[in-house]
Amino acid sequence: MVEAGVEIRVLGPVEATVAGRALSLGGRRSQQVLAALVLETGRPQSAEQLIDTVWDDDPPASARTQLSIQVSRLRRAFADAGCGHELIQTTSNGYRLDDQEVRIDLVEAERLQAKAQALSDLEEAADLLRAALALWRGAALEDLSTRAMSAGVQRVAELRLTIAEQLYDVEFALGRHRQTIGELTALVADQPLREHLRAQLMTALWRSGRSAEALECYRNGRRVLVDELGIEPGPELRELEQAVLSGSADSDPVRRPSRETVVPAELPLGVPTFTGREAQVGRLCELLTTAEPHAGGIVALAGPGGIGKSELAVHVGHLVAESFPDGQLYVDLRGSTADVEPLEPVDALARLLRSLGAADGSIPVEPDEAAARFRSMTNELQLLVVLDNAHDAAQVEPLIAAGRSCRTVVTSRRILSGLVGAVHEPLEVLPADEAVTLLSRLVGPERVGRDPAAAEIVRLCGFLPLAISIAASRLTSRPSWSLQTLATRLSAARQGEESRRLAELQTDDRGVRASFQVSYQELGDSQQRMFRLANLLEVADVGVPVAAALADVDTASAEALLENLVDVQLLESHRPGRYRTHDLLRLFGRERARAEDTEGDRRLAVRRALHCYLATARTACRRLNTDAAWRTEIEPWDLDLAGIELRDRDEVYGWLETEGGNLSAIVRQASNLDRSTGPPLAAAICSAVGLGLALRGRHRDKLRLGELVLAAAERTGEPLQEAVAHETIGSALVRCGDYEVGLTHLSRARAAYRAIGPEAGEAVQLAAIASAYRLLERYDESIAHSQQAIALNRRLGRPTMLADCLTSLGLTYRHVGRPTDEITAHSEALAIAEPLDETNWLANIICNLAEATRLAGEPQQALAHFQRAHEFSRRSEAAETSLDAEIWWGLGRTHADLGAPDTARSCWQRSGAILYDLGLISATEKHTIDTSETPTPPDLIDRNT
Repeated sequence: MVEAGVEIRVLGPVEATVAGRALSLGGRRSQQVLAALVLETGRPQSAEQLIDTVWDDDPPASARTQLSIQVSRLRRAFADAGCGHELIQTTSNGYRLDDQEVRIDLVEAERLQAKAQALSDLEEAADLLRAALALWRGAALEDLSTRAMSAGVQRVAELRLTIAEQLYDVEFALGRHRQTIGELTALVADQPLREHLRAQLMTALWRSGRSAEALECYRNGRRVLVDELGIEPGPELRELEQAVLSGSADSDPVRRPSRETVVPAELPLGVPTFTGREAQVGRLCELLTTAEPHAGGIVALAGPGGIGKSELAVHVGHLVAESFPDGQLYVDLRGSTADVEPLEPVDALARLLRSLGAADGSIPVEPDEAAARFRSMTNELQLLVVLDNAHDAAQVEPLIAAGRSCRTVVTSRRILSGLVGAVHEPLEVLPADEAVTLLSRLVGPERVGRDPAAAEIVRLCGFLPLAISIAASRLTSRPSWSLQTLATRLSAARQGEESRRLAELQTDDRGVRASFQVSYQELGDSQQRMFRLANLLEVADVGVPVAAALADVDTASAEALLENLVDVQLLESHRPGRYRTHDLLRLFGRERARAEDTEGDRRLAVRRALHCYLATARTACRRLNTDAAWRTEIEPWDLDLAGIELRDRDEVYGWLETEGGNLSAIVRQASNLDRSTGPPLAAAICSAVGLGLALRGRHRDKLRLGELVLAAAERTGEPLQEAVAHETIGSALVRCGDYEVGLTHLSRARAAYRAIGPEAGEAVQLAAIASAYRLLERYDESIAHSQQAIALNRRLGRPTMLADCLTSLGLTYRHVGRPTDEITAHSEALAIAEPLDETNWLANIICNLAEATRLAGEPQQALAHFQRAHEFSRRSEAAETSLDAEIWWGLGRTHADLGAPDTARSCWQRSGAILYDLGLISATEKHTIDTSETPTPPDLIDRNT
């Protein structure tokens, strides 16, 4: 279902609407980025590709940053208009447009074209083709095209002409020659070198009794081709000229080899309740019916058991059947059928050859000879071959028809990467709305209606078509059950009865568990073990190092095993090095682990993985700030693994970005382990990752970790665990603006650290409490706590935190009107921080000193400080964050003080753009900043300065 009526149009000027309201897409570059993503809808575009799209061969040094800004602006435009889903998704090295949540005119045109091609009703086909052409509002992307976009623009232009040509072919079949003359005349004038359009105009004129004009049309075309290209017209125009001159009505020169056998039509009956997958259906129809085939003419559908591969192949086969007048062949290769050996290629060939009319006695018994005979018999045919349930590429290769007009559709649980020339089409589970529609069609709309339990049922079925079908069967055979009854039974896994859900999704002759078991049984012992253990963690996805820890193998072996599981569709690799499992497959994997691995082995595997997370988190903490090493010196001390080697800050932030979504799940799973090992692990992980999450501005994530640890600590009563929890919660709440509650937690953390140590923990709490008091405008208490923190950090020899406390104290002095003391505090902080080369702290301290100097009436000196702060921010992780916005705002104030209002406004606008891209101000606030002579600083700037 398209969310909030989102529509993007590129067949003309680039436009976007949400719920019918037009969006402001920004300037030319933003439109180019959006257009480039639309041209590759559903497929990822790397940052480098998008940079080429916008700047061709001359990108600026800041191209990657500017690209990120353009993407952020587009996202914000859609979000502000009410689109709740992130249409532009971030991939491992770029972006992709999610075509499941938006109506795109280009995609709609392709869908209408494919649907028209599959119809036998010519009137309806003509209507669909005209509807497709009506989507064009002018030349597509004419003012946006760059060299990098030219191929895509040409493809769109070619699509428009192809649809037009197909339309007039249909109109001719309906006898509407006269009605098309005007439209064709205009098209030929616009495209004088396109021979088929000219042939169509000649045909329309000739069939309308205007032979002389048809011949004149030919002569004009010949003159253009000779003058501009130096070539004679092609066979189509020449043959048509002769037909007009001779008056022959024979316009069907195609001759097919005669065959005494019945034309095969072997496709199984289509599933009347087939639902959704419209984009995939359209894409497959286009692949199978295009005049110029892709290499080999093979489409391979891959996906786990129960995903609906066979149903999709048969459904599409029926849609395109009329494009294959020599027949449609179907063979079940039994590649993943329980307790049945896969069909031998020679046996499959015998079936195919018999379907083509070969007598039993003439069919070769040698596989190579039978394959050669099949290629010979299909060389001149237009044939569709559906090879269902394939085991591997070797089974399929001999069964590929030879003719250029033949097409082959293969379904398999494996990705048949060895199948040369195949276009691979992986299948995923159904979107939520399509899954509910499928349930409604199977059970009956009068029973499903608007019952909210329907959405819960399909979610608990993992949106897997087989599971939904079985759930529907249970409802159909039990008319007394409500939808909520089944939903309650399926949700039993939430209470720890995970196998219950798989048992519920079972009927007499089929079941989800049995479908998964077929794929599982084909694995070797080490692959089965990796599959079982990879599903023990309660995370969204797993990386290679963690999987290696689970299985207690090296990373190279782990990656090989994971990739093997991807090949057989028991795991999904949604981005390089990351692996995830379908919800029901995860239940199946845990079920097999309980059956095949001892409780001790499962517990050790989970502990190794948690130790890998903890060791890596501790490395990350030490890389970010050596003064924070105390956070890594709490139990457990002896870890099973060393974790991932993170060599610098970039790698630390990369790890946090990759694993950030899993940290809450990991801490929750650790908290729920036995009292002696689980809660200490949870607290240790939380303590180590808190600094990194704070530096990345992920305060909500940090708050969730603290709440999980606090719940565990309240069960154990361990003071250190409680201290870690209160510190994590308090510092996150203060950064989120909840100062009073945050102060309460920080005070409890300080009391705990003061009682049990380490002293560094107390020093951190004192500094945090001082900041909270400043934000509450309780300045005397803030100064007192800052001075205590400074004294303690001096005694402990912690220079980074000492500098941070001094500059924080300077900000408080600003608020109480002590400018000299403020400059002294910032200057001392700078003197301490400079030798440490901590760019993030340096940028912050110098920014504070710059503003203090400006307020003291020294704008030239302040300008130098702000410029230096800007240089440090560009070298640190603060670039393009709220600190960078603060520096730009300070530069604006300073230029205003120096009598340069235009430069000042430019700086403020730059600051506003960063804050807007970060989602920290609204579009209205940004507009006010952009249009005001002297804008009021946003709250965030005021708070921090």
